[in-house]
Amino acid sequence: MCSASTTDHTSKNRSRLVKGAYETLKAAITSGELQPGERLYETTMSARFGVSRTPVREAIQRLVNEGLAEIGTDGVRVTSLSVKDVRSLQQTSRALQSLAARLAASEASEGDLTKLEELMKHMETCAAANDFKSWAEADVVIHRHIFQMSGNPWLSKLLLQMESLIARVRHVMFRQPGRVQEATDEHRAVVDAIRSRDAKAADQAMYDHLVMAEQKLIETLESVVVPWRGDRV
Repeated sequence: MCSASTTDHTSKNRSRLVKGAYETLKAAITSGELQPGERLYETTMSARFGVSRTPVREAIQRLVNEGLAEIGTDGVRVTSLSVKDVRSLQQTSRALQSLAARLAASEASEGDLTKLEELMKHMETCAAANDFKSWAEADVVIHRHIFQMSGNPWLSKLLLQMESLIARVRHVMFRQPGRVQEATDEHRAVVDAIRSRDAKAADQAMYDHLVMAEQKLIETLESVVVPWRGDRV
């Protein structure tokens, strides 16, 4: 007869394996390593990423639940994103992130504001050094910090889920010369408004930043990625 401690240990180990498989597959999708429309075979994914098959099965189901994978008549594939899909996602994200910035300006603690400024300075350092990889990581961290500063856990949860979907295409932004510095300046405007506790200005600065981000992203998708892949707009 199994003891309770043995059962708990087995359950925790299984959860750890599933989490590891999920995070590995999710990172491969958001980075573009696993391309839109690519089949997610359990055996292939298990061998490719060095994880056992059962955790992979559960991880794939979680990806389906989050919209990163979809079930079709021929199995599970990485969800495809058309330019129309990207527009819809950006539109929704823009509304929610503008609200998050507005709330952050009024709800954030002084400690949160100090940390936000530190994150912003780090981003500026990355931009000046043309360290695009570190800049992209700083971008994610700043936005997540603003989500948290909003004080609204449901808003933060929704934005984190959308972040995964948008992350699949945002890397193409780097194809446009000068965009990283432009985006850095836009982030600075958002951060300064939040630190000044000007809710209206923070809302507008975030909105303006994301409008520009969408414009640059769509330009790149339509002129480079879509023609190259043969996708429809």
